[in-house]
Amino acid sequence: MPGASNRNPEVIHFAYGANLSRDHMKLWCPDSQPLTRAALPDYRLAFRFWADIVPSPGDEVPGALYAIDGRDLTALDEYEDCPDLYEHIHLTVTTESGPVEALIYQMRPGYAFAPPVPDYLNLIKQGYEDWGLDPNLLPGAHVVDLEGRADGIPQTRPQ
Repeated sequence: MPGASNRNPEVIHFAYGANLSRDHMKLWCPDSQPLTRAALPDYRLAFRFWADIVPSPGDEVPGALYAIDGRDLTALDEYEDCPDLYEHIHLTVTTESGPVEALIYQMRPGYAFAPPVPDYLNLIKQGYEDWGLDPNLLPGAHVVDLEGRADGIPQTRPQ
């Protein structure tokens, strides 16, 4: 097939933040294929200004799976500032059809936890709508301070 040698094998990507928005994902990864809703068990959504996942036994992060190829992965790495801001991890997510191993972006250690700006949060909300995810789950996302205490967002920190 012409051009096939330029394409890397398909990767399954679990999106939980801005990449949930189908329009946003098509902008960065035009060949991406939306697959299905999924959930990441034993983690929760947190914000370090940008969306992140943190281990949290018993919780789960709602999201979705996309099939992406090597060119799209390269573009997504650029968007996610990988490997400087985010790094790749591979974890098992759950779907209606069973478990799937997926590539997930997780923030590297050392970045401060902070609430997201409204435009970014709205992009994530659009993704929840795109995938038919319960939007009431998103306000339950947490900002976690450096001591690991969780506070709901929006929040005001004492000075």
